[in-house]
Amino acid sequence: MTTILFVFLISLVCSLVLTPVAAAVGLKFGGIDQPGERKIHKTVMPRTGGLAILLSFFITVGAALLYPTAMSELRAADPRFWFLLAGGLGCAGVGLVDDFRRLGPKVKFSVQIVCASIAFFGGIRVGAINVELFSVDFGLFGAYLITVFWFLLFINAINLVDGLDGLAAGITVFVSGTMLLLVVMDGKYLIALGWAALCGSCLGFLRYNFNPAKIFLGDGGSYFLGYMLAGLSIMGVGKAHISALTMIPLVALGVPVFDTLLAPVRRFVVGKKMFYPDAGHTHHMLVRKGLSARSAVLVIYLVTVVLCVMAVVLVNLQNERVGLVFAVLGFGAVLSMSKLGYLEYLGMDNFYGWLKDITDEAGWSSCAGRW
Repeated sequence: MTTILFVFLISLVCSLVLTPVAAAVGLKFGGIDQPGERKIHKTVMPRTGGLAILLSFFITVGAALLYPTAMSELRAADPRFWFLLAGGLGCAGVGLVDDFRRLGPKVKFSVQIVCASIAFFGGIRVGAINVELFSVDFGLFGAYLITVFWFLLFINAINLVDGLDGLAAGITVFVSGTMLLLVVMDGKYLIALGWAALCGSCLGFLRYNFNPAKIFLGDGGSYFLGYMLAGLSIMGVGKAHISALTMIPLVALGVPVFDTLLAPVRRFVVGKKMFYPDAGHTHHMLVRKGLSARSAVLVIYLVTVVLCVMAVVLVNLQNERVGLVFAVLGFGAVLSMSKLGYLEYLGMDNFYGWLKDITDEAGWSSCAGRW
């Protein structure tokens, strides 16, 4: 337990020290974010915060694993941790390259799949659903697809929600802090090491990233955070099964996950490219509703805290009550969609307009006219 606390504090201090250094590197070598139509900031900002988080995490975890303590024995007993670190490093790497030199979505998406595959073949996988209500074994190929989807969902959820100062890093602090407490209580100290380093690194970075931000997380940071959240949540179960404990980060990340799943559909319906950025995410909607950027972030923080608490309660509920909790969450999601104007995208007039554009583009309308 002392080692876990040490890891949290050292990663926090490292992040506090290294974040200004990362900002200077970004400004000097061109890792910057220019103001634009979708942006809140009005001046050039370094987008190299991921470098500080990455270094803080690896310095702290490396020291804890290599120093002769009980953690060294746990590391030897669970080699999956090395695959997690390798995949996380690769995912952060492509994001950092994108922060300095823009890459296309196909390249980034392909590398994300490769990094998720590293985790899978290293033993970090979702092989089955095993709860009291039912049990399903996915088989090797099904397990691969589910695992890759799981990683892609978390990686892109954190990336998409990184649109306001302190939002992605703050959400990660709440989720990783919640998981840290749960895995420590469950005696999974190696996994707790990862959660502690992640929480401390993000909390230190948040000192410079909260509104008004002095540095942005960047793709390098958001990809790394999403990857580690996905991998650690699977490893925390102990077996390749989806269980209530595995679902805690997914429920707690309700806002970014909601954004990730809905964004391609929303873009498709209005005729935009499905995987290109826009200004239709939840945090953009809140700002357009009249909230300041800081207030919008605090609202999403509050929602995340509530979801974290609900996710923890979910673990201790009986099966019939689990269904009720998910029903409440589903109703809340639909209500939120309505209040923020998301349901307008799914209206019949928009659907008809989209269908008409498709038929016009394909030449079907002119053919129908001749007939």
